[in-house]
Amino acid sequence: MQAGTGRLLIGYGNELRGDDAAGPVLVREAMAWRLPEVECLVTHQLTPELADPISRCREVVFVDATTGEGPGWRAVEPQAGQKALGHACQPEELLALAQALYGRAPQGWLLGLPAVEFGFGEALSAAAQEGLEQGRKMLREKLAGG
Repeated sequence: MQAGTGRLLIGYGNELRGDDAAGPVLVREAMAWRLPEVECLVTHQLTPELADPISRCREVVFVDATTGEGPGWRAVEPQAGQKALGHACQPEELLALAQALYGRAPQGWLLGLPAVEFGFGEALSAAAQEGLEQGRKMLREKLAGG
């Protein structure tokens, strides 16, 4: 991906902890859509290494399980963390890191998918499955909107 082109979808969460897998599940589905200029990544957690591909896109969409109401969109702005940068980051920290290291941060969004069950297991709860269905529609609409 050239700098400032395309979109990057990042689905993250622990796929062995119930509803925490919602982000990776949705982004894996999006891979199968084969949309032009859309790159998809699935990861266990957000790490500093993601700043490079983030810096090269015009828009990044983080997809994650959340315990609040959902599904829903939230704008993500670059913001350096209060702690020293460790192995795991927040979306805001990754945008700030992309800006600091590569001189640019794309427009950022977080699609939060509802999650209620985080026990060991690979099955999604009924609430997460319903949220995933709604989130799928929301993501498709966003990607179709340019």
